[in-house]
Formats: sequence, structure tokens, C-alpha cells
Amino acid sequence: MTARPTGRSDRQRAGASAAEVEAFIEALDMAQSALRAVSAEALASFGNGLTATQLRLLDRLSKLGESRLIDLAEVLSIAPSTATRICDVLAERQLIVRHRRGRDRRELQIALTAAGTELLQAIGRRTLAGWEVVLGRLSTAQRELVAAPLRQLADEAQGEGEELHPRRAAGARSA
Repeated sequence: MTARPTGRSDRQRAGASAAEVEAFIEALDMAQSALRAVSAEALASFGNGLTATQLRLLDRLSKLGESRLIDLAEVLSIAPSTATRICDVLAERQLIVRHRRGRDRRELQIALTAAGTELLQAIGRRTLAGWEVVLGRLSTAQRELVAAPLRQLADEAQGEGEELHPRRAAGARSA
């Protein structure tokens, strides 16, 4: 891991007390809960009984494009059997299609249907509109002030990916 200059000494960065860490994590958790509530409302409005995990699979599929079932399971950190059950439901609702590709008949490919894409986009628009309302309660300066250190934390965690997330780092090397 290479150190990144941040303008602060290691002593200053490590100086957070347990109480400060707990307060920070609690604030992040509360903000995340507020944003999740908006997402849950959008899912309830448009999802027609779709679960959050099913939505996550559709979302990952939209970002990755046609994918193998086993790869979707890994990206979502779920068991392949769970991914299969989710895909059974999504295929029944005609939100995805499954087909075998190549010589290996065991390799199952999954792709979004037009209906799956439309549903995902509708939920996304509704979620974004809700987030705009919630985040609109903060000024642009406040949003920027919060976003910058969050990006820094995410960047630093990615740089430490092998120590913090060995499985994710191994997957990135094999890609």
C-alpha cells in the first residue's frame, strides 16, 4: 500500500477517539437509512413485490451487461443457489432472460429484458427524485462539504482493498 498525502500527519489522522468514531458512524448510518427509506418507497411504488435483493441483481445486470449467473452471485455476495432462485422469480416476471451459451451447457447467461430495463429506470427515476428532495434540504456547500471526505474515505479504502476486502481485490486481479 502506498501512502497518500492528505495534508495531515498520521498522528492527526489516527487521533479520533472511540466516541468520535461512534458518533461519525452513527451519523453515516442515519444518513444511509434516510436514503434507503427513499429507495424502499420507490421500490414499493413500482416494484410490484420486488425485493431489494432482486432489485440489486437487476441493477448489477444493467451495469455489467449480459453475465454468467455465477458472476452475478459473486458480485452480489450471495450463494449461487440464491442467485438461481432470484433469477427464477425475475424470469417468471419476464424481467430477465436466461440462456445457455457455448459448448458448456452448464454456463447460464442472464440478460435484462426491455421490461426489466424499464422497471429499473422507473424505480431509478423515482429514487433520484426522492433523494433530490432529501438532499435539497442541504445547501450546495453543505453537500460538497460532506461529499469530499466521503470520497476520500472510499478512495483510501479502495487503496487498502487487499487488506480490507481480500475477495474483492482477488476478483479485480483476475478480471
